[in-house]
Amino acid sequence: MKIYESKKELLNLINKSSQIYLVAHKNMDLDAINSCIAFSYYLKKINKSSYVIVDDIKHESGVKKVLDNYSNMINLVKSKDIKSIKNTSLLIILDTNKQHLVQNPELVDRFDNIINIDHHDYKASSIKKGLRIIDENSSSTCEMLTEYFEKEKLELNSKIANLLLGGIVLDTNYYQLKTTKETFYYSYYLMNNGANMDYVNNLLKQSLDEYVKRIKIIASVKKRKGIAICRGKRNNIYNKEELAKAADILLTFKNIKASFVIGRISKEYIGISARSTGVIKVGKIMEQLGGGGDEFEAATVIESQKIDEVVSSLNKLIKEI
Repeated sequence: MKIYESKKELLNLINKSSQIYLVAHKNMDLDAINSCIAFSYYLKKINKSSYVIVDDIKHESGVKKVLDNYSNMINLVKSKDIKSIKNTSLLIILDTNKQHLVQNPELVDRFDNIINIDHHDYKASSIKKGLRIIDENSSSTCEMLTEYFEKEKLELNSKIANLLLGGIVLDTNYYQLKTTKETFYYSYYLMNNGANMDYVNNLLKQSLDEYVKRIKIIASVKKRKGIAICRGKRNNIYNKEELAKAADILLTFKNIKASFVIGRISKEYIGISARSTGVIKVGKIMEQLGGGGDEFEAATVIESQKIDEVVSSLNKLIKEI
């Protein structure tokens, strides 16, 4: 569903709200934080103030740059600081439709009024409350917002245009995944409104040390029937961003239809990031391991297992394809 198709319900909920909070998923990426800031900008343009909830303690490099450069444009709060939630308070959830992935899952239960805007697939485990605007054909939440802003003839400045383009570029892995003619059109539209690829590239730049660490993971690759599987070193601790970016890189190689990258993300937990061209339903595979996602990207976190055990479980599921 497109946002503009739900415009009447959307604005009705917004206009009758006394307090508006914006939140995205845990371990925010650029599509998550940028869509929050962009929607906060839209709310300000229609004379509604809002707060952006950020509970993450650590941020990936691009998100940190955005928070450092845009903090003066938004009202940042932590969920623990929200003391009074009224029956006229509104929670807008962006870039996820799963309660357990929200910055603080308890927020979904605390708010009576909810708007959920997302591009990931809607499943039995998805949030049922409130107005649900889910467009699985969009590359990103930022693309969904750009389409809505264009149809609303919202005046964009270059700062917001850069954020929206950054979210699109990230989620399509530089237009290699989940890209349609609309994705290119709205990217063109944003550049006509001041977005600059040099700025976006700077947001997405990584440190050399991070890149070398990622390449070491990729060096462990094992291929089978167009599927690439990598695993981090047994005792190394990786962040989810490293696993996800390694999975993205693997998908750029010839004849690779899907990639799975496994690594320890803490002493207790092992993470898997999965990517696909769409031919192999990685979301369904990750669901069977306690996670989720769609046919293009998915992930899971597994507790109290050894990496060898996780690799074995994944290989069994892949053999069933």
